[in-house]
Amino acid sequence: MFFLLSKLLSFLLKPLNWLVILAIFSLSTKNRQRRRISIKALIIILLFFSSPLIINQLAWAWETGRCDPAAITNPYDAGILLGGYVNFNADTPPGVMNFHQAGNRLTTTLMLYRTGKIRRILLSGGAGRIIGDVPPESGAVRGFLLQCGVPDSAILVENTSRNTRENALFSKRMTDSLGIGNRCLLITSAWHMRRAEACFRKAGFTCDTFGTDFYTENRHGNWFDWLEPDWKAFMKWDSLIKEWVGWLAYWLKGYI
Repeated sequence: MFFLLSKLLSFLLKPLNWLVILAIFSLSTKNRQRRRISIKALIIILLFFSSPLIINQLAWAWETGRCDPAAITNPYDAGILLGGYVNFNADTPPGVMNFHQAGNRLTTTLMLYRTGKIRRILLSGGAGRIIGDVPPESGAVRGFLLQCGVPDSAILVENTSRNTRENALFSKRMTDSLGIGNRCLLITSAWHMRRAEACFRKAGFTCDTFGTDFYTENRHGNWFDWLEPDWKAFMKWDSLIKEWVGWLAYWLKGYI
């Protein structure tokens, strides 16, 4: 039930959906005062949530896991890569995978393996959808890594978890059963790292962290970029609002 509610709630947490609801209400209501109020609310929400400066400051304060690969001098027994980066909706040719922005989780993990910073890659993530038929993500990514030349002996697959809490519980169970050392590196998006690290710690799995695909940006002195409304700000808001509510829900449930 918690999993179902979390997925349904995510629909209501998107600022873009709020704009659509307000627009429909403004067009359908016959009360002039309500129409004026809804239009004003729509404009305020549009300007606020499209501001790159506001979301950048919030992302900077929230994101964690900043790490320089050069600072890793002693290889980790495994890098634990959390799922959520494959775009199964993309119409791609057979044998080709499509990744969205969080695909930086995978490319960074591959880089860390190729440079000897991690000895194994533990892929954690199943099929976390309520509606639709997609394969378990980790199983599909295993094939991609094999195509990239990563030996099968260096790939571990945990493909039953549906959320961050299960990522932690099932990864802990797998590493314990295989006798993998306790020195592991947790790899996920920087905006997701706080909740992920807390879940792993709650599961008794203390890992160092490596954040990827940061939302925080540096406009290199071009202040006009901070003032110009940006549609990408809505995408960032979607992720951060969902993450903040998820963190609160996990805290209330005792998951972190």
